[in-house]
Amino acid sequence: MVRLGAWCDVETEDEARQRLLAGAAKGDDRPPADHGHPGPRPGRFVPLRFALAAGMPVQDPGGIRFRVEEFAVLAGGRRIRLHSERGFTLSAVRGDGVSSGLDPWQGLTLESLESDVRTTVLPDDAEDTGEDHPWEWLSELLRVQGIEASAEQLRDVPYDVEFSDRLHRRVPAGA
Repeated sequence: MVRLGAWCDVETEDEARQRLLAGAAKGDDRPPADHGHPGPRPGRFVPLRFALAAGMPVQDPGGIRFRVEEFAVLAGGRRIRLHSERGFTLSAVRGDGVSSGLDPWQGLTLESLESDVRTTVLPDDAEDTGEDHPWEWLSELLRVQGIEASAEQLRDVPYDVEFSDRLHRRVPAGA
């Protein structure tokens, strides 16, 4: 193992729709359980597959959705994807709740995105442990793919953030 990292790309409306359709096909569009609580139910649940079929937008028009994949690079140069289920959204909504006419890309830099990517891959208990990565989990993801690397070994390899060509074309480096 010579390197670990995270790769980030912007997710288009069409890509988000395809991801959600794939999840709906697996039955991931069930209504949330109410656990028998009679409290208010502000809206009628519409199964995702019906919303998608109706052409409803799946992304906030005032936001940008990013997907994040973590990877490992082996000594021979082979690159292995460890997982791809993480992501984050940046919104044009400001403190006053206004987003009309604001460009969510305005002021965005690769450096600011790198900070967001690193936050996205933090372990859930980072505040308690002080760890910047879930080393044991990453080690297990490698082990499932037939690569032995302990959490201690992973702590010693460089960790980089990379951006897709689309992001390099769209977002400037530097402030």
